[in-house]
Amino acid sequence: MKANTLFCALALAVGSVNAHAKELVIPQMATASNKSEVVVPQKEVDPSEYGLVANTKALETESVAPKQASSAGVQPAAEKKEILQVEGGGRDKDLPAVSSDVAKTRLADESQPVVSSYQDVIVQPGVNTIIPASISHLNRIVTPFDKPIVQTVSSAEIKTVENVIYVSTKDESPVTMYITPKDDESVAISLTLAPRKVPPIQANLIIGQPMSGQTLAAPGAGMGARYSGQAKKWEEGQPYEEAIKGIMRALALGKLPKGFSIGKLGRFDSLPACDQSGVTFDFSRSQVILGHNFRVVVGVAQNVSSVPEMFDETSCTHPNLAAVAAWPENMLEPGQKTEVYIVTRVGEAPAEESSRPSLLN
Repeated sequence: MKANTLFCALALAVGSVNAHAKELVIPQMATASNKSEVVVPQKEVDPSEYGLVANTKALETESVAPKQASSAGVQPAAEKKEILQVEGGGRDKDLPAVSSDVAKTRLADESQPVVSSYQDVIVQPGVNTIIPASISHLNRIVTPFDKPIVQTVSSAEIKTVENVIYVSTKDESPVTMYITPKDDESVAISLTLAPRKVPPIQANLIIGQPMSGQTLAAPGAGMGARYSGQAKKWEEGQPYEEAIKGIMRALALGKLPKGFSIGKLGRFDSLPACDQSGVTFDFSRSQVILGHNFRVVVGVAQNVSSVPEMFDETSCTHPNLAAVAAWPENMLEPGQKTEVYIVTRVGEAPAEESSRPSLLN
């Protein structure tokens, strides 16, 4: 009896579950079909639906009007502003057209001519040198002395900064002065500033002899006393080889190393000996560049053969030779010239002795 009752209860439970259950539907995968679909072409767009008919007609009228006007001998109306298409800078054709007036760049006004106020002045101890100066402006004088001392009776304002002297005057009275190195009165530069209505000047004083186009103030005047304190500081402030390179570089650029002086060969100066086949050497118009430990003789080499010749540095010698170089050419064409720089070492300067002029000369 109990078993029958349990069986009936289970049957009723299963029947109620089935009554509430839904049918499970499994979707089918798409399969290829042999059916063909016909694509119906779309209806053409009518521009009138978008209000474009009036614009199209206006364009047609504008294109026809100039032709009619030209045929009738009437000048057409002013053309539209020129449009400049700017390209690049992003995606293709994403930049708007820009008016040529906007894109056009104006040329800058022509600059005023540059006025050079820098000048190299060759001075000699014992010879007064006159240079121009600016009125009511600051003038700059670069001396070859580390700490120059200025002696003057002028009322001009004078200020010394390291090896530079600044001078300012308000009238046209000449400013005369003696410039000497500190603690050394054996060398003195005599200078006269002639005030003018000119821009401020910067004068670089170089101790030496006048070069081409200039004459000595007195016959027999030479280098005189020579100050090499600044040159010594420059030479010994760097390695030996770098000092020689610096000398060569400065001479090639038409300048002088710091503290060096320039002059001519004296009667008792020793010349370098140079000999090379096909090349001649001329030291008759030599320049002499003097430092403290180095001395440079500048001559001219010329190819006198009918074929190109390479300058040989070993063709020149000197008892105190330090270096030889040629500039601006090493390979010389027939008839071509070049400068030759011969650097020699300077020994201890001999004691200065007074000289007696001969009665026979």
